[in-house]
Amino acid sequence: MENQVTEKPYILAVDDEQLNLELLRFILERNNCHFEGTSDDDHFFEILEKRKPDLILLDVIMPRIEGFELCEKIKSFNKYKDIPIIFLTGKVNVKDKVKGFEVGGVDYVTKPFNEQELVARIQTHVELIRAKNQIEEQAKNLKQSNDLKDRMFSIIGHDLRSPLSAAKLKMDFIMRGIINPKDDKFLDETVFDLLKTMDEALNLLQNLLGWAKSESNQIQVIPEKLNINELVEQTFRLLKLGSDHKQIEMQNNVPVDVFAYADNNMIKTVLRNILSNAIKFTPVEGVIKINSKPGKSKIVIEIEDNGNGIPKEDIKKILNPNEHFSKLGTEKEPGTGLGLVLCQNFVKKNGGTLKIRSEVGKGSVFFFDLPLFTEEN
Repeated sequence: MENQVTEKPYILAVDDEQLNLELLRFILERNNCHFEGTSDDDHFFEILEKRKPDLILLDVIMPRIEGFELCEKIKSFNKYKDIPIIFLTGKVNVKDKVKGFEVGGVDYVTKPFNEQELVARIQTHVELIRAKNQIEEQAKNLKQSNDLKDRMFSIIGHDLRSPLSAAKLKMDFIMRGIINPKDDKFLDETVFDLLKTMDEALNLLQNLLGWAKSESNQIQVIPEKLNINELVEQTFRLLKLGSDHKQIEMQNNVPVDVFAYADNNMIKTVLRNILSNAIKFTPVEGVIKINSKPGKSKIVIEIEDNGNGIPKEDIKKILNPNEHFSKLGTEKEPGTGLGLVLCQNFVKKNGGTLKIRSEVGKGSVFFFDLPLFTEEN
């Protein structure tokens, strides 16, 4: 926003007299403005399309089209309606003034031009529109920050509290003797449940912090050469507790010599979340495969499962970053829906797109593309 405020004002003028245009150019360029002028109203819209001006100077009386009519035409375009327009005229009566303001003009300057008056009026309206734009941008950023904060509090208050409360309850039962640590099932059930619950809480917390940083643009993309096969193996080891418990077969079909050019931490987060999701929705003794399809400049990574599958209407909700969508897994595993929002964001920041193919009852394929590593990277 700083650049917009300090940048030279760009003024666009329409006047059927070439001499007036040259005079305007001389005055405005001398007063630190960029200037463009035309006597052709059709050519004016071509210039307008190339670069949006800070302000338009418009002659009232022209042979082909009246200035008031041209002003209405400009204001009919949503993208141009906020540009301030000052009318240029040899004489101003009350009727013309009223009409000019009615069609959207902000001021008048009479011919012959008084340099100080012309420059002062232009500066006033340029500063006003820039201040208005700055306030609107600040209001938009403030709303985004508030929305982010509200959503974070909602997730912290609901989704993070659930696993922590469950873990505390288990530990209370142990302390009170309701659960006996000497019981044969203690390690297999109680300890496993506690570990799984802590994993859920930690995973959610990591996603929450990553998402907050990403939404507030506090995260930097640092691309490097990534061995996808190794990243997949790391992710398998990280999620071994959940896959072993459900006796899910994990297949890494990515060749050892396939390399992407992307941010290491972001792609780890993407793989962790999608794979964790696949484990959650794959039944006991299911199969999850990680495949890759290298192209000329991109590599596509697929996470394929033979789980529940996703209805078409739910795919749209999953991929909607503004929708808080979550379902329980095959073993009633909870989730927040935040992981896939983060995945979309991280994949996009690395130049790719996250997509889903799915068939209810047969399984799903989550796939995304990344730049392929070359020596030119």
